[in-house]
Amino acid sequence: MQSGQVSIWVPILVGLIGVLGVVLGQLVTAWRERSREASASRRADDIYWRDKRLEASLALLVTMNAWRELVVDTWCDSPDDAILADLHDTVIAMSDQLATLKLIGTDSIRTAATTAVDDLFATSAAVRAAPTTADHPQASRHLSATIHTLREHLRHSLSIP
Repeated sequence: MQSGQVSIWVPILVGLIGVLGVVLGQLVTAWRERSREASASRRADDIYWRDKRLEASLALLVTMNAWRELVVDTWCDSPDDAILADLHDTVIAMSDQLATLKLIGTDSIRTAATTAVDDLFATSAAVRAAPTTADHPQASRHLSATIHTLREHLRHSLSIP
């Protein structure tokens, strides 16, 4: 080999390194793009289910408030058939909404919603069992506090400021 000449292996090796660099660069770029797409997909999925949970939670809270108003009004007076029908419809709606929330809610949301609904029904049943000795204002405040507690739990669980 003469001085100033480069062995044939050097350009071949440099070419191979260049080709490997391009291939590895493309692989890394493709991996990062797939990772970015997967992250965006997970984020969109999280937002979708958060919105569904929020919608179901809101429906349950509205129904619980309506039920509370109806049931408190029936403690002191004999309800007529229209009020009883409204009360029945509200209980059915609350049951359906709770079932929806149990299906799509997190463990924490399911537990809190079930506990709140059970507490509402238990409090109302206790007042109905002893209508003359029950403290109606206190029971009404307890129902409101139960709904308020659930609302605050849902706000926290769904990251609502």
